[in-house]
Amino acid sequence: MLVNTVDEGEIRADFAASDLGAKPDPIWTLRNVDTNPLAYMVMNNVTRAPGLAFTFTLSVKPVGKNPVAVTVTATPALHRMMCGWSCGRGIKLAVDSNDATVLEPAERHADLYTSNAPGAYTKEDVVAEVGSWLATSRVGLYIAAQLTPGGGVVSNRAVAHDPNTYFGSQVKPLHPDIVRDMVKSLCETSGFGTVYLHYERGYDYTANTPNLNPGGDGLLHPHAILAYGAGARPLMPRMLHNGAKKHGMFYRGVAFPMGSGVGGTGLTNAIFEDTYHEDTVYFYSDSSAGGERHPRFTVRNSILPQSFDLSGLQNNGQFWAGNYRPSCIKPGSDPQGVIIQGCFVGWGGAGPEYVSDETADAYAYVPGISDERWGLGGYALPGANLLTHPIYFDSSNRHILLRDNFLFGSGGSLMQLRGGAVMRSCAYTFGNQGFMFGTGKFIPYSEDRITGYGEGHRSMAQDVVLTHAGYMSGAGAGMSQSEGIKIGAPLVSLDRVLVLHDCDPNNPSGRDRVYSDWLGQNMFRQEGFLYNTEFDPGGQFENGKGRERSVLCADWGPGINPDYNPDGLDLSNVNDATIFRWYDAQRGNAPDTTTDIMDIYWWLREHQGPEIKALVRSFIAFMQGPVGMAPNWRTKAAACSFVPDLDEDGCRWDNPNNWGGDLIPGSFAGDTVTLNGHKVFFQDHTLTVAGLDLGAGGHLQAVNGRLNVSKAITCTGSGALTTDESGQVWIAGYTGTAPLTVTVMGGRFANTGTFSGPADIHIDGSTDPHGKAEFFCAYGAAAMTVRVGRRMEIVGGGPRVGFDGTGGVQAQLSFESGAVLSFVAENGQLATIREFRSGVNGTMAPDVVSTVALGGATLALDLTGVTPGSYTLVSADSVTGRFGGVSGKIDQGLDATVAVSAKGVSLTVTAGSGRIVLD
Repeated sequence: MLVNTVDEGEIRADFAASDLGAKPDPIWTLRNVDTNPLAYMVMNNVTRAPGLAFTFTLSVKPVGKNPVAVTVTATPALHRMMCGWSCGRGIKLAVDSNDATVLEPAERHADLYTSNAPGAYTKEDVVAEVGSWLATSRVGLYIAAQLTPGGGVVSNRAVAHDPNTYFGSQVKPLHPDIVRDMVKSLCETSGFGTVYLHYERGYDYTANTPNLNPGGDGLLHPHAILAYGAGARPLMPRMLHNGAKKHGMFYRGVAFPMGSGVGGTGLTNAIFEDTYHEDTVYFYSDSSAGGERHPRFTVRNSILPQSFDLSGLQNNGQFWAGNYRPSCIKPGSDPQGVIIQGCFVGWGGAGPEYVSDETADAYAYVPGISDERWGLGGYALPGANLLTHPIYFDSSNRHILLRDNFLFGSGGSLMQLRGGAVMRSCAYTFGNQGFMFGTGKFIPYSEDRITGYGEGHRSMAQDVVLTHAGYMSGAGAGMSQSEGIKIGAPLVSLDRVLVLHDCDPNNPSGRDRVYSDWLGQNMFRQEGFLYNTEFDPGGQFENGKGRERSVLCADWGPGINPDYNPDGLDLSNVNDATIFRWYDAQRGNAPDTTTDIMDIYWWLREHQGPEIKALVRSFIAFMQGPVGMAPNWRTKAAACSFVPDLDEDGCRWDNPNNWGGDLIPGSFAGDTVTLNGHKVFFQDHTLTVAGLDLGAGGHLQAVNGRLNVSKAITCTGSGALTTDESGQVWIAGYTGTAPLTVTVMGGRFANTGTFSGPADIHIDGSTDPHGKAEFFCAYGAAAMTVRVGRRMEIVGGGPRVGFDGTGGVQAQLSFESGAVLSFVAENGQLATIREFRSGVNGTMAPDVVSTVALGGATLALDLTGVTPGSYTLVSADSVTGRFGGVSGKIDQGLDATVAVSAKGVSLTVTAGSGRIVLD
């Protein structure tokens, strides 16, 4: 049932408690939207078992007319299209103005430097310099003491703090074969939250012991593997992480050469940035690890030009198998959050310089065939086959984001894609197949409820170009040497998708590639854009086609009406849009100087990862221009209004179609944002906006990335802000009168202004696998007041709550009488409101004057599981006022006493009779 509203019309949905089996859900008021109320029921997680009906009433009030009550009875049916859109989860941290990730060290942090240069320290070298009293097994403890302000004691010997010339500093680098033990010692024994391990450039470490110590101090603070010094990227050893799943690792500036793949079951929430790979990035599930089994990783601004090595040879090294199939990037079964952006990805387990062996049905490994730059000494490459893809997604997944990538060359598909992909600004060329939006599986959060149903999350493609088919035949290539983009999943939304020229139209010999030496005949020219047979009459997706806007396939296909041009775009200049002319323009050549597609491959491959994004966007604009497909983006700051595009996700910040089809807010720092009361997920980007109006009941939830709001936010009636996993929201206060709900499940919330409006605040770290979350009551010169009748609740000991900043400014937290400050123990642990070094300013300590005014607020304590001892609830430069009272619960046989001093609030738990009192 579709109910439309106009202007200030109103829809109200009232649910009967008897129908829902619980108390009624809240009433939603939806203004200024044209929507289906049932969609909002799904978005608000109203779920029912199949076949069990429920009833609700809609009150529809058009402007100037009386409301009309409509009663609706709905019966859920189990259907093959049960799943919706991903909200963009995945691991993505804040980036700087150069699109480089901002690394934020933990409060206790170490930088270790390693090198294969002569003179790098082994454990024995350290003992020789320090003295024989130090056992080699305690070298890690010695380094920890050197890195600790005030020093430490090791084997009853005092060790001085030495932040400049410690063992593992740049002047005393460690040998790479001992750094794995040193990192483990610093983290697991000495309690360092993050360790950044720096490999010296210009050296080969492939034969050294790999550092397999992922982790960190929450998703915002991963361990890191980095490069330092001058020269070529350090060559890393094979790094396979197996065993219990650990969360957090950041790689930058290093290279994984042929034979040095990285992946496994034991690492997730990993980021590869500005890295170089000639072997597979392959993370996969571990079904024995319960809820932590799902791989989640990000590859960004990196070069992954090939993925094959000599381990793929067969028959005593004579042949590559006809179905040799490694990929450059392979998210294994059931990934939940994969981000690939700004990457050049090519070939996977195949290459263009191969020799087919008809007898062996394989590809011969013979000399004198390939370019030396492949690294095989001129020997022939593995050839085309249907099973090799530069990027291969396994059968089930959710939360896939592909942005600003160039995929170049494949003997199979350029990408094997399942449901759930959000694809923006991506270029594809020289593959035997472009890619297909496949169905895959959808493994729901409640797996036993709808097992075997669903086709994965919905997918979309915006600003995508495919050009120049592979036409590579051979032992395992099959007959699909030129298929373009195929739609195999329902409701795929397409905007500005361009498939052009399976062969170069400006090269008279361009179509010679269609003839196959292997087959001895002309190969079939496949369709460039098509839907599979499931969309035919009677098929399960007969009525499941998604929306198409500006989709063009031209000069590609079997020759009989090869063009698909539903929008009637002008094709008179279509032959200007070729990858060869783009490359010649980039190089300053005359048009059509270049005729060999591999010249373009080698040129792109030699770029650095951070350069790829601009090249992709340049190429897409070049291809769109001659056919009139280029979007007309705004060029200055504007007022941005969220209007859900219900043909697509209808909930993502990063989708231009939710903002009227124009650039997303934050493209200019002066943009202002109105959410119009909708729930919006923020993801991927680091953006600044000048203002944020949630509207009536609006809800912003950041799942990764960072949003900065440079003025106080506003809302009407009510509003909500949530940070989740690695998402960050920074606001310059809130001074409104409507109640606001702030929930910090992970990531970071920061107040940088005056926050005096009524708000309920809950901080728990529940979606960070380390249990961490950060909440700045005041960052820098800022102030927060918890108003009468409102509550600040902190759950467990993982959250970091309090103050940070620079310049010695005042940072204040105040409570009104009648407000509640609540601490809830988790696993016997409690948090402390305090100044803490967040890492936003690197290793600089907080420089603020922190003040907490208790103001007669009520202190609420849940001390379940807390053992006898002393605890600090508040620590600040100044604590004023008293609590108006204390309430809560404590385990039997214990008492708790709360004491307020000029600099803090302490809690003492002793044996007793179950009392909690103020001292």
